[in-house]
Amino acid sequence: MPLYLDDEFIETFVYEEVAVALWAIHLHVEDVAVTPTLALRLIQQYLQPLIPPEHWHVLNQKQPVTWNRIWMICSELGFLLGRINDPLLFEVRIAIELIHSHTTLPPREYTIATVIEVTYFLSMCGQLKIPVQGQIRLGDGQRVDPFSFCTLCWRQPFPGRKLCAHHAPSTPLQGEVDTQAAAARYKSGVRQKGQFDKAVNRILTKEVTEFHEGLFTPVVLLPKQGIAAWVAERRPLLWQLLGERQQEFNDGNAVGMLLELLHSPDGLPPKARQIYRLINQHLHEYPLLIWPMLIRAEGWHRCREEVRGQWGGKRSGAGRPVQPAIEPSATSPCTDQQPGAARGCVDHEFQ
Repeated sequence: MPLYLDDEFIETFVYEEVAVALWAIHLHVEDVAVTPTLALRLIQQYLQPLIPPEHWHVLNQKQPVTWNRIWMICSELGFLLGRINDPLLFEVRIAIELIHSHTTLPPREYTIATVIEVTYFLSMCGQLKIPVQGQIRLGDGQRVDPFSFCTLCWRQPFPGRKLCAHHAPSTPLQGEVDTQAAAARYKSGVRQKGQFDKAVNRILTKEVTEFHEGLFTPVVLLPKQGIAAWVAERRPLLWQLLGERQQEFNDGNAVGMLLELLHSPDGLPPKARQIYRLINQHLHEYPLLIWPMLIRAEGWHRCREEVRGQWGGKRSGAGRPVQPAIEPSATSPCTDQQPGAARGCVDHEFQ
């Protein structure tokens, strides 16, 4: 059981040191069977030096080494990432997950831990005595969890993976001729991972606090009526993304329009497309369950707005030094007498 990873996939890692470590492990096990003991030894040899020493205890396991134990290492690193913002540690965790899953064909499956917004959502539903219809069972007996999300966004991940079709670095979407665009999306997602988590947590903290201070009133959750006003107030960036479709948005089609915006199966590989359709059908039947997806999508777009606000001339201190003001003349291209001219001059500076 070698490590079934293509060179192109390994090269998509943002941090070169993680890619080099994973490549070394890949070469080491090229012609040998990968046992859990060997996998952990190679993880400790090549990946452990990349994380701060105060966290090495997570990888120094004294218990009997099994594949489940290695997956628990991934879970413990996930809890650790919930407290600190360390993009390098995030990629080390991804590398360990790949070692866990890709030492067999098809990839070894594992259970994805519930994210904190799902935990709070289920807690609020429990306090309101609202039943929650969770997992969806496929015809072949496989289960799909509508509360599983890509680590980098709000979409459903591939089975047995932590990344969705949009962010998986080796999976081009329909119409893409190579993996370059997919790799770019992955790298962008990794760079903003810390900000994304913080944005989601800010929304979550505000709404959970409001829920408890309001003595468990359900106003925080998606209502049955007045959904448009709720989305406009509580998920304003998603409301903006609807654009002109806001005019046709109503309680009857709200969930459908939101899923069309956020969770469309178009352009996905066949298996992912099937799962997306099943989840969307399930959310149509149980609209309340879309709440965790909406909170993650709103957080992602708030994070993206913050990132874009730092681009180019929008950065604090960016641009040319401020020149002393001069008295405008009749021939100046940026005068109050020429509406719009000033904007044109500024835009030209930053082209």
